[in-house]
Amino acid sequence: MTRNLDPRALVTRLAEGFQRHSSGRRSGTLPEHRFQFAAGSLSSSAIGAVPGIPAYAVKVESRVPTQNPPITGFVHLFDQKSGRLLAVLESSFISALGSALTGALATDLLARPDSRSLALVGNGTQGWLSLRFLMDMRTLEEVTLFDLNRRKSSRIAERLSKYDNLKVKVCDSLGEAVLNSDIICCTTWSQRPFLFSEMVKPGAHISTFGADESGKQELSRELLEACSFFCDDRDLAVSVGSLQGFERGLDLVVAELGEILSGEVPGRRHFEEITVYGAVGLPFVDLVASWVTYRRALKKRVGEAMYPLK
Repeated sequence: MTRNLDPRALVTRLAEGFQRHSSGRRSGTLPEHRFQFAAGSLSSSAIGAVPGIPAYAVKVESRVPTQNPPITGFVHLFDQKSGRLLAVLESSFISALGSALTGALATDLLARPDSRSLALVGNGTQGWLSLRFLMDMRTLEEVTLFDLNRRKSSRIAERLSKYDNLKVKVCDSLGEAVLNSDIICCTTWSQRPFLFSEMVKPGAHISTFGADESGKQELSRELLEACSFFCDDRDLAVSVGSLQGFERGLDLVVAELGEILSGEVPGRRHFEEITVYGAVGLPFVDLVASWVTYRRALKKRVGEAMYPLK
């Protein structure tokens, strides 16, 4: 479903949603409902809505890290006018697609213009989509891959083999992967920080997607305190995101993505600055990803629409 998608066109809708979110019109971002059980959690998202899309979406999914796949659930897409159910979409793909598009947008805004090398830490679906969309927005010359499951890295390396001018390396250690990387993209299930200041070169940009619920963390406390931290939502970053557990976490947030897009707050201020984008995920992002996937499915006659828009 991602073939021939143009991330630059898709992120236009996302950019509008982020600006509305940060300006106070929260675009359907009421707190999600979550039920914890022994092996994981079941959550129901707030309703996602954004101007220009005649539909709204809600996501219900369970997360069990020890299972394969670890995320199972659905996004339900409804017609705004009639309220009818248009489609039911597998949630993990939709969430990965939306996060990848958002990550590409944030990285394009925050990474140095001369960034040419990227380290991808965590080489599952989320990692692959994040890399795939960023490559359409930025010119990369070198990609280093690291995952605890080396076979995942090898599969991505095989997918990248068609790019003649791209140097790709599967690494045996995290340190080897991030060494001298201009951009570091982390998409893991880690519950312990694994990235520290001494591993990151001055001027690098880091996008962290793993810390999207309580108990998950990818970046060390000292790294977060030393960097310029940006996010999709301040309150979520502190309550369940990368800044969870920080007593004065809100003070570490330089800006939300929407504030950068609107020009209210500048992004990167100088070349030696280490920037971090920490995403938790907002309901309208799932809507944008669901709508694009749904419309493409109709065009390609894939799946079954329940109540097509008139």
